[in-house]
Amino acid sequence: MGRGRVVENLITVIVPVYNAEQYLHQCLSSVVCQTYRNIEVVLVDDGSTDGGSKIYNEYALDDNRIKIIRTENNGPASARNRAIKIARGEFLFFLDADDFLERDSLAVLIEWHKETGADVIIGGFNKIRNDHSVVPQNIYLDKQLLDLSSVARYAMQYLERPNRFLLFAYSWGRLFKTSIVEDNNILFDAALHTFEDVKFNFAYLQYAKKVFYSDKIVYNHLAHDNYASATMAVCDNPKKLLGYQQALNGIEDFLKSQGVNEGVRKQKMGHAYIYLTIIQLVRLCGQITTHNRGNIFLLVKQVINDPLLQVYLPCYSPSGKDSRVLPALMKLKLTSAIIWLCQYKAQKRYQKAGVVGTCERR
Repeated sequence: MGRGRVVENLITVIVPVYNAEQYLHQCLSSVVCQTYRNIEVVLVDDGSTDGGSKIYNEYALDDNRIKIIRTENNGPASARNRAIKIARGEFLFFLDADDFLERDSLAVLIEWHKETGADVIIGGFNKIRNDHSVVPQNIYLDKQLLDLSSVARYAMQYLERPNRFLLFAYSWGRLFKTSIVEDNNILFDAALHTFEDVKFNFAYLQYAKKVFYSDKIVYNHLAHDNYASATMAVCDNPKKLLGYQQALNGIEDFLKSQGVNEGVRKQKMGHAYIYLTIIQLVRLCGQITTHNRGNIFLLVKQVINDPLLQVYLPCYSPSGKDSRVLPALMKLKLTSAIIWLCQYKAQKRYQKAGVVGTCERR
């Protein structure tokens, strides 16, 4: 993308689409009806096989701000990258096809940018559960203008509890500056199918100066349960669940750029690595069937025999209800015992809640 093509104050809304027919009306309607009109929408159909094309083609015919790209099922990271390369907006905004916006979302985001000059502008979001209940997700209970030292402290908290400190766990629901993305060749890692947002965010933050957050809701996120997401990954390629390994490297690079002590970085990294390994192994083993049992056994064995995991095990510092038995089994490299315990934990955690996963092509 050439800098001369960037249009001042224009927001490029990037929407990757894969078999999202049932959600597209709500998603696209929430975009084209924004009170802030200076937008372009780049919709990337990543090899859908449902009837979604009829829906988005109708929207594109009625609104010339919508551009359609078609790709061949390369994943959402690759789809976003394709859109980034043709974006004309001064700002980038990522929207998932099963989510939707509040009517004034883009207007308030652009206003916050004008007020603060921050390099990332983030709003609050609603989590919409499978039972249609709506739960507001507020990182802070007010407005916050964070410098990078504050972001570094938050990143350390994320490494302590990756499933609790979610400010940079997502790329949607926020404005990014196209100039920072373009000048530093920041793209999503197309090899990742989990945690790619985390890696993108921390690559971007290395070149940012200020981050603004407001608890005002700007985004509505349909929260498909993690169990179903795990099934999707397992049915295709179980290694997709291990994206956190690359994402953590990106966080460490960011912390290093902020002058965080190497010993502190390594301890926090090691703890997070084990913490996330436990979470993903539970999700993985909860999806064992007669068809994938052998592949999952081999992957679990590979994970626990990884020399890096063995190096990081002493860094793990459990608290509360955090698992203490699984790290001990990892240290002993007892694959079968680990799988049994992870299956038990998955059944207790997910099936008790009536969560059922379904296989999809990606």
